[in-house]
Amino acid sequence: MKFTIVTTVLLGLLLTPALATYFQNTDTNRQITVAGGYQILTINRELDVAIIQEKGGSWTTVWNYDRGFVGTKVVRDHVCYVSRMNRNVLPSFNALPTLAEENTSLKGQGQPTKEITFVIKRPIRDLKSYGPDIYAMCRGLRTYVVYEVDRSEYVYVQEPCFKFDVLDILGFKYCRSNTKA
Repeated sequence: MKFTIVTTVLLGLLLTPALATYFQNTDTNRQITVAGGYQILTINRELDVAIIQEKGGSWTTVWNYDRGFVGTKVVRDHVCYVSRMNRNVLPSFNALPTLAEENTSLKGQGQPTKEITFVIKRPIRDLKSYGPDIYAMCRGLRTYVVYEVDRSEYVYVQEPCFKFDVLDILGFKYCRSNTKA
């Protein structure tokens, strides 16, 4: 009898964390309102895609972890930017829901811990290779490949940059041209 009780308790202790993780990850799509309600994070676990939208609609960014690309649509400029995903700077896919939930009521209360500056490299002709989410978001818009630059290298901008904060943890800055020092 004691052996049965001990075995049952041990199985319960071992299976509880595994089952908790399994049931947390079964939500294929999850939507979280972030940063005081001015951003919405939608997570698709099936495709490893995160979509963050500014509620006013001025920008949307798609982080495709499966293909390794980031796409951003700037509505006022009718333009999209696509870059390789810097996995050393962006939070991991599995950490996004936790980070978003921590920032649900912090609109504008802190500066992002990191900022990435991008500069246009060239126009994109074939959007389909960047994944269905980026294709759907950018289809019909001027779309450019952009590359990340170190802020110390970035000296001059002919036109103003478009800057926004994602989840109050990461700043994105898209600039049209630059001159290296």
